Amino acid sequence: MYQTIYDVVEKRGRVKTGILLNGKDAGLKYLLEESSFFYPEGAERNKEAEEFLKVSVEAAVETGVVKSGDREIFVETYEKNPRLIILGGGHVSLPVAEIGRMLGFHVTVMDDREEFVTEERFPMADERIFGDFDTLSDRIPPYENAYYVVVTRGHLGDSACARAILKRPFAYFGMIGSRTKVRITREKLLKEGFTEEQLDQIHAPIGLPIGGQMPAEIAVSIMAEIVQEKNRHFRTYCDEEVEAAVRRRTPGTMVTIIEKKGSSPRGTGSKMFVFRDGSTAGSIGGGKVEFEAGKHAVNIRNTETKVYELGQGAGDLGMICGGTVRVLFEPVNM
Repeated sequence: MYQTIYDVVEKRGRVKTGILLNGKDAGLKYLLEESSFFYPEGAERNKEAEEFLKVSVEAAVETGVVKSGDREIFVETYEKNPRLIILGGGHVSLPVAEIGRMLGFHVTVMDDREEFVTEERFPMADERIFGDFDTLSDRIPPYENAYYVVVTRGHLGDSACARAILKRPFAYFGMIGSRTKVRITREKLLKEGFTEEQLDQIHAPIGLPIGGQMPAEIAVSIMAEIVQEKNRHFRTYCDEEVEAAVRRRTPGTMVTIIEKKGSSPRGTGSKMFVFRDGSTAGSIGGGKVEFEAGKHAVNIRNTETKVYELGQGAGDLGMICGGTVRVLFEPVNM
């Protein structure tokens, strides 16, 4: 199950899952991108539960517990390896690429002028592509966790890029240009059959309105808007240690914080993998909560949740403000 999740997020950059937490179908898990269901060992298939889980996962917008009647579901959106795709290699593209690399994006730059996508000009880019923007669909594979910055030198390039991007998944699509340039591109795309709803997804004019005039200032506004969009909804962080533990295919238990109240060092979605010998990979915050959860996880054979108290009356947990942490235990590679 988790092997498949990590394979898909590596390929697509974003994955959404949901797991039923209670009732006779507790432990049933759904992977949206593959339309796949994973049942606990020995469980019988329940089509009604599958449909309920599928609809609930599709409707949820961020990582957290969703409640419907007496049912509870924990929905997670995993994100990994965000890609910044800059279409146009002009003067604004340089600082955008530099800031993007600084922020941990995989950076791709494409231009239809060969001298604008050289290694000397863009040493910080992971990938430099020379080619007509009409070939974008052939040159850049679709990717869920992609952030497109269109900074071509004219509306023809803008239209070609927009035409391709709007037909594929993306996390962000921004387009630079004057209001006239943006209007011309928009009118052209409407005549081609794109809808107002589709075009409203484009951030144009691009960037946050901070009054930037210089290329570096414009780049800051662009990347600030991208960071704002990237962090608009809470996501699950893909811990490389936990992923490596899963890929070893050794039996163990996945321990995940699914709810928290008050003060705790790690947020919802934090994970720790506990091997059958009690050793661990990853962390749900350290301290006694992690110790107690790790000890409990060793003997887990069925999906379950457990609440741990923090703070007052539990000073050794190191949480002065108090509160609770709810933890999900899932057997893996059994």
